[in-house]
Amino acid sequence: MWKWIWPCVHSNPTTEGLDTEMFDRTDYPYTDTFVREAIQNSLDARLDKQKPVTISFRFHQEPLGERKPFLEGAIAQRKKARLRVPAEWDEGKISWITIEDYNAKGLSGDLEKRSSDFWNYWLNFGVSNKDGSERGGRGIGRVTFLIASQVQTVIGLTRRSKDAKTAACGMCVLKSGEFDGEYKSTHTYLASEEDNSRYIYKLHESEIFHRELKEAFEFTGYEDSGTSGLALAIPYPYSELNPRGILASAIEHFAPAIMNGTLQVCVDGISLNASSLEEIANDVALNIHSMAIRENVERYLQLIKEGLTGELVEISVSDLRNGLQSLKDTAQIKELQKKIDSDELVGLCVAFPLEWKREVHTVRLKTILARTPSGFACIDRLFREGMSLPDVTAKIAPGLDMITLVDDELLATYLNCCEGKAHLDLLESQMIREKLDGYHANISVRRFIKRLPSDLRDLFIPDIIEPDANIFDAFFSIPKANNGNKPKKEKDRQDPPPPPPPKVPAFIVEPLPDGFRYKANPDYEGWPVNALVRAAYADGSRKPDWSEFDFRISELGTKHEGCSMVINDNEFRMSDCTRDCSLEVTGFDTKRELDTRLKVWKNAQAD
Repeated sequence: MWKWIWPCVHSNPTTEGLDTEMFDRTDYPYTDTFVREAIQNSLDARLDKQKPVTISFRFHQEPLGERKPFLEGAIAQRKKARLRVPAEWDEGKISWITIEDYNAKGLSGDLEKRSSDFWNYWLNFGVSNKDGSERGGRGIGRVTFLIASQVQTVIGLTRRSKDAKTAACGMCVLKSGEFDGEYKSTHTYLASEEDNSRYIYKLHESEIFHRELKEAFEFTGYEDSGTSGLALAIPYPYSELNPRGILASAIEHFAPAIMNGTLQVCVDGISLNASSLEEIANDVALNIHSMAIRENVERYLQLIKEGLTGELVEISVSDLRNGLQSLKDTAQIKELQKKIDSDELVGLCVAFPLEWKREVHTVRLKTILARTPSGFACIDRLFREGMSLPDVTAKIAPGLDMITLVDDELLATYLNCCEGKAHLDLLESQMIREKLDGYHANISVRRFIKRLPSDLRDLFIPDIIEPDANIFDAFFSIPKANNGNKPKKEKDRQDPPPPPPPKVPAFIVEPLPDGFRYKANPDYEGWPVNALVRAAYADGSRKPDWSEFDFRISELGTKHEGCSMVINDNEFRMSDCTRDCSLEVTGFDTKRELDTRLKVWKNAQAD
């Protein structure tokens, strides 16, 4: 058994809890938070800027076996502290997630100095091991990995780029209190002994320890000369973390970084990169949290691509307090309004001043705008260096899709200082003002960018931003003054234009007594297409969960023609669908209501 140390606190104060309220939000599922923090950490540690950083997520489920010596010390201490331990432990089973990054620096810093980057990561919560130029800044993102584990444990192994050293440590959350006659701390550490002279731990450093740790948790990187990075093992992860959810979250929150080749995400052997992004996005679209992106993921990627590679019209703003108001009646803006009214994409490069250390710099951000298609929710996202800040949106956001990309290094550094703990929004507080020391008129820039989603909509489609004066006409009968004018004659009234024709669906669904049938719609003309059908028993929610105990594909009758078919759990993926294709599945429980969802996207071979 490899040793875990549960230290005494002596006369020092203790603080219970993991500051989890910043991650425990109903508007963002935990998978999103987990993926955001993991990828952000790897992007921060990117080594060769000419190559993508790769982060790998792998899910494992095995007998406890060789993992037991690395965990039994922490589990014994959790039991002593009367904390929960999964039943699988006593059954000799374990599941875990392995996270590894490549083309990354690893955890650097002096291994014998408490204030180094290495020990900041493991010991100094709330103290960042990053400077303001990187995406982090509060030193608390690592908390998400502890929260992910049912035993609140994480084990890490790093190969460092600066000195090529390998170092390993582990951390498990307990609780403070008197145990065995001593008052214990809130954490225990996978280490050989305490080093009280330096207030750190002496690590397990033998080659045997490192080799057995790699083999036990199946760490696969850093064997070759020159490779470096950080590998983490998260034992007994919560069930809401799953491969499809991780892929979907990566696409929602880091699509620009994936598309421009900065980031590659591998999940259980599936490589999400610039070339596979569109296909995987369509496959996992139903797992994306944002409804606007989930329902129109192709348009979401199209807007980002236009921002990265399309032509942009530059507009300059000198007075940040008045924002875009001075541009409202210019010929340039009126011409762009016409393009938006014609359903064209409009790309803007917004230039404005930012003063740093008494020197005025012109910084720029890119924005892509387009009318929101009828029947779809509005896409509204701002990305800083490829990472989404999902709360930087317009309060009223109808009618206009907008993607904003901030890649200017000085502006990105400034925004990083303005972000909150979970990097979701731009905040304004005394702490923020202190972090912005050196930026002149600093808050006015934050306010300008925070207002930008609303100001751009007001600039290009002001008619739908204004409140509708007739919104309550259907509820209240209010006499209208005609100022003595006679009502218009019937022949003078103009009828409204006819609505656009309904969109022809690619498939027609036919309910069967014990299943369903999807058939190609003879009126549809866009063949070939790809399609994904997901089946589950209704549970009263908008997105029913599926369990292997509900039904197994091997027990159902499945027929298909006119397409290629791949079946995974409760999903039927059809590719190269022609106008003669169909899918029929029978054998479901007739006493339960069946819920099926269809996702169709254009085949890559189509014209």
